[in-house]
Amino acid sequence: MSRRLERPSIGSVAAAAGVSRTTVSHALSGKRSVSAETRRRIMEAVEEQNYRPNMVAKSLRSQRTHSVALLLVDIANPYYPAVARAVHDVLAAEGYVSFIGNTDGDARTERMLLEEMVARGVDGVVMQPMALSAAEVRQIAGPTMPLVITTAHPGDVPADSVLTDDFQGLSEVVDHLTRQGIRDLGFIAGPRDTATGSMRLATYRAVAAAAGTEVPEHWIEYAPFGREGGAAAAARLLARAEPPRAILCANDLIAIGAMQSVREAGLRVPEDVAIVGFDDIETAELVTPRLTTVVNPASAIGDTCARTILWRVENGPDAPYRRVVLPTNLVVRQSA
Repeated sequence: MSRRLERPSIGSVAAAAGVSRTTVSHALSGKRSVSAETRRRIMEAVEEQNYRPNMVAKSLRSQRTHSVALLLVDIANPYYPAVARAVHDVLAAEGYVSFIGNTDGDARTERMLLEEMVARGVDGVVMQPMALSAAEVRQIAGPTMPLVITTAHPGDVPADSVLTDDFQGLSEVVDHLTRQGIRDLGFIAGPRDTATGSMRLATYRAVAAAAGTEVPEHWIEYAPFGREGGAAAAARLLARAEPPRAILCANDLIAIGAMQSVREAGLRVPEDVAIVGFDDIETAELVTPRLTTVVNPASAIGDTCARTILWRVENGPDAPYRRVVLPTNLVVRQSA
C-alpha cells in the first residue's frame, strides 16, 4: 500500500532549508531579520514543497484574522474601485485580505454590513459613512475595533481618519470661474441627507462667500450620486427663470448627467453653461467636452487608509488617533 503524501509543514520546510522552525517563522512573517542566504534557502524550500501557512492556526495564535473590512458607498461608481484597489494592494503586501461591502449610502445597509464584518472577526474597518454618524459607527464597531473613517470628519469620536482638503480644490474652482467673469454659481449636491454632498455644499458656499459671491438657495439642487440624478437636477436648474451660468457637481457622474441636460436644452458647454465635476474619474477625460473637475485622489486615499488601519492594528487603541488630510486640485479641461 502506498503511503499517503504528507502535507508540507513548517517543520518540513525547516528540515529542507537546514534551519529551525523558528527561523522559518521569522523569515515568513518578516518580524525579525534573517540573513539573505538563509531567506533564500527557506523560500526555495517553500516553493519546492508548495508550502502554505495554516491561516486558521495562525489566527488562533495571533488573535488576528488578517482581514480588514472596506465599506464603500457605490462600487458601480468608477471612483470607488480605484480606492478599493489601492487598499487591496497595501493589505495584500502585508498578508491581509479585504472584505468589500457596498452600502449605497443607506443607514440600514451600513449598520447591517458593519455588524456582519465585526461578527466575522475582522481586524479593522475602513468605512465611508454616508448615513450613519461617526459616533454610531464607533458604537456598532465597539470601543477597541481599529477604525478608519474617510471623507466624513469624525469629530471627537475615537477613530483615525483620512480626509481631503475640499476647500483647496473648490477655491481653485471659484477662482477659475470668477476670472472668466462667471459669478452666477449653481450646485448639485448628492442626496440631501448624505455627508459628502452636504459637506461639499457647505465648503462651496464658504469659498464663494470668501470670493465675494454666493450660491443662493434657488440655484442648489439635490440628486442621487449618478448620471441620471445629475441630468434631472440640471434640468430643474435650467428651467429656472434665471438659471446659473455655472454648475458645480458633487461628483463626476452628476456632472456628466448635467452636461447631457445642457445639450438637450439646446445650450452649449461651456459657452452657455460651465460644468465642473468632482473626483476626476477616468471617464472625465473621455466625455465631450472633456470634464473640468476637482481631483479627489482615490489611489492616495485608499493607500493611506490601508496603511493607517495596519498601523492601528499594530499599535492598539491607546496610540494617538491620526488625522490625515490629502490635497485636492482643479484640473481644467474643456467644460469650464
